[in-house]
Amino acid sequence: MPKIEIHKSDMSDEMQRNALQVALLAVNMYKEDNDIARYIKKEFNRKHGNTWHCIIGSSGYSVTNNKNSYIDFSVGGKNITLFKTG
Repeated sequence: MPKIEIHKSDMSDEMQRNALQVALLAVNMYKEDNDIARYIKKEFNRKHGNTWHCIIGSSGYSVTNNKNSYIDFSVGGKNITLFKTG
């Protein structure tokens, strides 16, 4: 099983668990980072309403997110940032 680590989050425990489950599934289904990010975004838009964004990688970034809708974590060596805006 890939190593999973949460770096920072303001999500509820339930939403965090959902993010990790969706990401783990995406990492196992797809090889390309864009496909992984697209899948995670699509699933969170479907389950938690629009507008979610997903970044794969560790380049510098700054985001403004809705309250209780940000998580930065890693799954299998892939750094993933998931957040909601608007």
